Parts: sequence; structure tokens; C-alpha cells
Amino acid sequence: MARTNKKLSQKAIRSACTRHNWGLQWCWNYERMQACGYAWAMEPVIKELYDTVDEQCRELERHMQFYNTHPGASALIMGADVALEENYQGEVGDSLKVALMGPLAGIGDTIQGVLVTPTFNIIGASLAAEGSWLSIVATTLPILILFIIRWPLFNYGYKQGVNVISDVNGASALDRLQVAASVLGLTVVGGFVPSILSGLTIKDDFLATELTNEAGEVVSTTAGQIQAGLDAILPYMIPILATALCYWLIKIKKVTPLKTILLLALIAFVFGAFGVM
Repeated sequence: MARTNKKLSQKAIRSACTRHNWGLQWCWNYERMQACGYAWAMEPVIKELYDTVDEQCRELERHMQFYNTHPGASALIMGADVALEENYQGEVGDSLKVALMGPLAGIGDTIQGVLVTPTFNIIGASLAAEGSWLSIVATTLPILILFIIRWPLFNYGYKQGVNVISDVNGASALDRLQVAASVLGLTVVGGFVPSILSGLTIKDDFLATELTNEAGEVVSTTAGQIQAGLDAILPYMIPILATALCYWLIKIKKVTPLKTILLLALIAFVFGAFGVM
């Protein structure tokens, strides 16, 4: 084997990290998913570790095997894999990728998809409804922070090497973090239901009747009593029922989100046409 038998330069390590964090999904495809971006990120490392083009191509072809995980959490895998490649333990690195891409996908998706994105997007939507420019900050800053975190994750993986497997699989704190993130995300989303959907109310004049005297003056009316009755039973009943309907359709009946949105639009159109809401 045409090994150079030397330690990687900081330039190669930084280049691999930057390529991975920026370009992992640039060539995403349904056959091998993130493999092309991963191999491209590993190119500076392979070129320093092997002299001949044939050997470099052989090693890069090894990194073109199927690979898919959360893009942010993948930085941890990449860092550890670079350390293993530096020690010419490529087969161990391949096993590490297979062992970690599943667990880290679950962790990354939970943190970003359940905790961060929905929570701060709802906060941003609430601020946008009030005309505040802080809505832009609320929706973009958390995602930017998650992106920047990829660099320290890569460095941690590089320092740990193969030991990162035990760090991930043996850390019960990560399991608790997933559960806590799910609970917190759902709690925050649920807490915003009344404020975001507060406009879902029965119109005051729907089925209202008026009692007038001989002079034609209104002496009593039932306007607004339907909504007042619903509020007496359960405040924000309609927003809660609308949210429950969406949950039932998507979670239980497996209706797609797009069809659910179209159904809500149809219901809103019908109710609006009849003057209900």
C-alpha cells in the first residue's frame, strides 16, 4: 500500500471539516444519500495519507458506500472517522459510520425537528403577527447556532476517535435529552395553540336573535351567546378541537399533512360562507 505514514496537517483536517459541514448534502441522492458529500469531504485526508492515485481512488470509493444520518450530528462521525483514517484504520471507520449513523440520526432529528425548529418557528410566527422584526431572529438564530455547533462536534469526534461509540451508546443522558426535547417541544407547541388560533371563534351574529320594543329599539339579544357558552364549558374549545382533529388525521389515520391543510382550508371556506366563523 502506498501510504505516506505521516500525521495529517491541520490544513487537511480543517478542509475535511469545512467540506463536510457545508457540502454533506450537496449531492444527496436516493441511492446512496449523503455518501457523495461524505467522500468529497474525506478527499483532502485521503490525498495526504496515500501517494498513488489508484490508492486514493480505492479509499474514496470505500467512502461512497451508503451513508445517511442527521447532517449536524454527522460532524461527530466525520471527526472520529478522520482520526481513524489517520491511523490507517479505515475498516474500523466504516464500522463506526454504520454503528453511529442510526442513533445520531434519532438524536439530531429530535433536537432540531422536535425541539428547536417547531418551537422557535411558532415564537417567530407569533412575533411576526405582531409586526415585530424579532421574528426573523427567532427563526434564523437557533438554526445558525445548530450549524455552528458542527465544528466543535467534529473536533470532539476527532479527539475521541473510536471511543466516540461508547460515548454515544453508553450515555443515558442522551436518551433523557431526547425524551426531554420531545416533551418540551410538544409543551411549547401546545402552549401556543390558544394564542395562534385565538381567532377561531363563533361569530357574534351567528344564529343571533333580537328582541325589540314598540319603538324598534333592541332591548335584548342572543348575539355572542354561542361563543360565551363554549368558553364557559372550556376556554379555547374550538382551537383545541381543531388541533385534535389535525393530530387524529395525521397520527391515527395517517393522512398526509398536505391533505390535512387542504381539508382545513375547505372547512374554513364552508364555515366562512355560512357565516359561522
